[in-house]
Amino acid sequence: MKYVYVTVPAVLLSVLAACSNTYQQPVGGTTPVVPSSVQSTAGSAYILSIFAESPGKLRPDDILELGTSIFVVYQDNNVNPDGTLAAGVTSAQALVIEYDLNGNVLHTFDVPGHPDGIVALNATTIWVSSNEDANPLISSINTTTNVVTTLTSDVATLPHGGGLDDMKVIGETVFVSASNPTLTTTPVPNLAPYSTDASGSTAVYGVSTKPAVYSLTVNPDGKTFHVTPVLYSSTPATLLPGATAITLNMTDPDSSAIDPQGDLVTVSQQDSEIVYLQNPTTPNPTVSVLPLTLYGNPWPVDDIRWSPNTTGAFMLLSDNPAGLVYRILAATGFTPGTVYAAGQGTLLTVNTTTGAMTPIYVGMNNPHGLIFATD
Repeated sequence: MKYVYVTVPAVLLSVLAACSNTYQQPVGGTTPVVPSSVQSTAGSAYILSIFAESPGKLRPDDILELGTSIFVVYQDNNVNPDGTLAAGVTSAQALVIEYDLNGNVLHTFDVPGHPDGIVALNATTIWVSSNEDANPLISSINTTTNVVTTLTSDVATLPHGGGLDDMKVIGETVFVSASNPTLTTTPVPNLAPYSTDASGSTAVYGVSTKPAVYSLTVNPDGKTFHVTPVLYSSTPATLLPGATAITLNMTDPDSSAIDPQGDLVTVSQQDSEIVYLQNPTTPNPTVSVLPLTLYGNPWPVDDIRWSPNTTGAFMLLSDNPAGLVYRILAATGFTPGTVYAAGQGTLLTVNTTTGAMTPIYVGMNNPHGLIFATD
């Protein structure tokens, strides 16, 4: 994940200024209220409250529901995204915290490095990826014994040159984003137009010819893992909407999701696009790219989710620098198949035909992980 800052369009600033204060819920004790900067742009259609607050100065990131528990990754900002300690720091400790559905702490797990992605491998095993820029680690958490086992890569440097980010399981395959790839400004051959071309610019962040998504397996030694490229950047793809032939260029593979069709969807964050990998477990998956915009401008997002066809669903959203995990309800229930994304201080709905997004909350700090859970 790269921290991307964009100029906020004047129309969004006017929307923010016109909003009334969002719903605030003092719960009692030391539980915080929703910051006054967080504003609803959807009237009373949604209700936002606090699910959990970070311990100390840790920062929440990805979130997972497993059974009747919610697991939240908490980063220690004293650890850099490549797993090294910040200057002048001698020790740091990131956590995964298990909560019940009401936000009560059930268990705390120490995990190494700078954790980010989290996925349930099965009913009793969770994998957490650490160090998205380099030196990747996988922490395997046994939720029955509460034992954490750290797995290291079987090669010193992964083929794309960076680290690992979000993970998803489809069938029996674990897919993982190849984050922070090595980029070039002089690709040979030059396969423009690229998926990141916009407003007359050509690959403004550079070009990646490296793997963008891997499959990940544990080696027989039980101590190391191996990654196999599933999707390369610089592969032919279809630009949506329509069917324009372009070359995929994912300069920032980040979070991922599984859409209602069972396809893998990966966010290329700084490129303001999502990439669909249809039939990802087959030898030749179909690749398509949808640029994301807010009021006609490219708008980076961190995470994306489809609302489930389930009664009693609620949304959980981590606001990383704010140290808060929000709980969001739809006043009349979430409409199945509605797409939501989070990024750049906003929570938005996404038109997956056009890529146009509409904010429903603004004024957050920097929202990251987004999931739907059920009571």
